[in-house]
Amino acid sequence: MSIQLPYRLSKYNLIRQIGEGATGKVYCALDTFSGREIAVKLIDPDVLADAEFNESCRKQFLNEAALAGRLAHPHIVSILEASVTEDTGYVVMEYVPEGNLSRYTFRDSLLPVGHVLQIIFKCCGALDYAFRYGIIHRDIKPANILIASGSNVKIADFGAAVLYQAQVTQKVTVGTPYYMSPEQLMGRRLTHLSDMYSLGIVAYELLTGVLPFRAYDMLELFEIITKQEAIPPSIHRPELPAKLDRMIMKMIAKNPDDRYSTWTDLALEIAGTGRFSKFQQGLSDSDKFKMLRASDTLREFSDPEIWELVQASVWTKLPARTVILREDEPGQSMYFLAAGRMKVTKQDRLLNVIKAGEYFGEMAYIRRGTNRHATLESHSDVVVAEFPFPALEKLSPGCESRFVKTLLLSLTERLMLAGERIAHMHG
Repeated sequence: MSIQLPYRLSKYNLIRQIGEGATGKVYCALDTFSGREIAVKLIDPDVLADAEFNESCRKQFLNEAALAGRLAHPHIVSILEASVTEDTGYVVMEYVPEGNLSRYTFRDSLLPVGHVLQIIFKCCGALDYAFRYGIIHRDIKPANILIASGSNVKIADFGAAVLYQAQVTQKVTVGTPYYMSPEQLMGRRLTHLSDMYSLGIVAYELLTGVLPFRAYDMLELFEIITKQEAIPPSIHRPELPAKLDRMIMKMIAKNPDDRYSTWTDLALEIAGTGRFSKFQQGLSDSDKFKMLRASDTLREFSDPEIWELVQASVWTKLPARTVILREDEPGQSMYFLAAGRMKVTKQDRLLNVIKAGEYFGEMAYIRRGTNRHATLESHSDVVVAEFPFPALEKLSPGCESRFVKTLLLSLTERLMLAGERIAHMHG
C-alpha cells in the first residue's frame, strides 16, 4: 500500500514511515485529539484480500488485539486501537522512538553480553505476563523488540501473527521464519515454549551476529529448523562462556519439553549466567527486580509494578559505617533497604535498627519540605534503593496507591514497636 505523506487516517495524521514488515508499514503519527505522538501500522491490503484471511481470521485478530490492548507492562508496547475490514486495517500503538534491535544483529555492531542478557531477562518478564493472560506472541524477532532506552525494551506486535499464520508454508514473504519454532512451522499447537524458542534465536543472533539456521530457500530452511541441531554460540564468538552456550541451546531445543518449563526458570538462569549478584559488578535491572520481588514488604505488587519501582529508583552499594542520611538535612528522597542492616540514631543515641525489606526516610515523603529527624548509618555492607520524590509522582495510580499502603503499614509497625519499647522502659 502506497500513500502520500502526510496522510490523514481518522483522527491520526501520519507523518513519516518508521518501519515495514510482512503484513504492513508502520508510521509515526500525531493523535490530533490528544496531541501526542503515536505509531500506526497500516495492514497491507494484499494480506486482507488473501483468501486465507477470512472473516474468522479478522475476528480472531481483533479479539487478540483487544486482549493485548489490556496488557499493562513496562516492557510491552501499548495497543491503543485496532480496526480491520475486508479492505482496510490498522493498529494504533504507543510510539517508541529509539528503533528496534535489528541494528544490533551484525558482527560489527553487537551489544555487550551483559546488555543482551538484560534485554532477554526483561523480555522473559513481559512474555510471562502476557502468557498469564492467555496470550502467545508467535512472532518474536529483533524487529518486534523496540528500544525505549538503554537495555529497556518493549515488545511490539502482539496478535499480528494471526494476519499470516495460515500462509506460513505458502509464501516467502510471511513474517520471518528464521525465528519460528519447529512446532510452529509444523502447524502444531503452540504454547509459551514456542515464544521461548524464538527469543532464544534472537539471543543467539544478538550475541554472535549470525543466525543459527540459514538456507537458500524456505523449504530448505524449514527442513533445517525442524531437523538440524544448531552449533553453540561460542563457535562464532569464542569468548562466550560455556554456561551461556548451555542456556541458549536449551532455549532453542527442538523438542519443547527440553526447553525451560517456565519463564521464571529461564529468568533465574539468565540472572545466574550473568553473575548479576557479584558485588564488584554493580547492579543490573534484573538484580534490582529480583531483590524487590523477593521482599515480603512488596509481596502485593504485581511484576509490572515492581518494574515501575525499578525504573523509579537509583541503587547504590555501600560499605559498613557509611552515613546515608543526617538529621536536620532537607529530605528530597525516600529509601528502601534491599540488603544489609542500618542503625538509626538521634544525637548519637540509638533509636532503631533497619533491616532488609524496610523503608527509611519516609517522613520527608509524607511531610514534604521537612528536614530529616534522624541519622542513618550502614551497620553492614548494604544495598539501598533511593526513590526521588519526582520519580514517585510518575508512578501509575495503582502502583502509587500500593506504594503508599505499604509505607503506612511500615510506619504503623514502627509506631507499635516504639510504643512497646516505651511501655517496657516504664514498666
